[in-house]
Amino acid sequence: MLGVGVGVFLADRLVERWALGHLTAGRPLGVWPPYVNLTLTVNTGAAFSLLRHQTWLFVAVAVLVVGAVAVWLARTRRVGPRAGWAAGLVAGGAAGNLWDRLVAGRVIDYVQVGIWPVFNLADAAIVVGMGLWLWESWARERRRASEI
Repeated sequence: MLGVGVGVFLADRLVERWALGHLTAGRPLGVWPPYVNLTLTVNTGAAFSLLRHQTWLFVAVAVLVVGAVAVWLARTRRVGPRAGWAAGLVAGGAAGNLWDRLVAGRVIDYVQVGIWPVFNLADAAIVVGMGLWLWESWARERRRASEI
């Protein structure tokens, strides 16, 4: 779990450095045009650039998310692989975006898929991690219901 989180954080840092060095803002680099492009953008808000310039709000939310994952892991006796991956992905993604906001006051986004807003590796990790967490919760409830 810790390894997944640290891996996501480091990968986000590396890919962001690459994007800043190789992409030009507003000029898409086609990966699989027109479906997938690398497009450098700066985001001071949340998803879809909502609540722009509310950096401290997002810093607080990211600290709470990372802290909640740490507390959950500390209190949970047995964490299955799916839940462990989920926790690592969410914490690592939140830490990656937290770093950006603390160091620069904004997040660098670079992946554009279709008409979807541009996002980054940390955002993708959070979304996939939450999906895994929901799947694990659903599967756990099904197991409990079948035991009754």
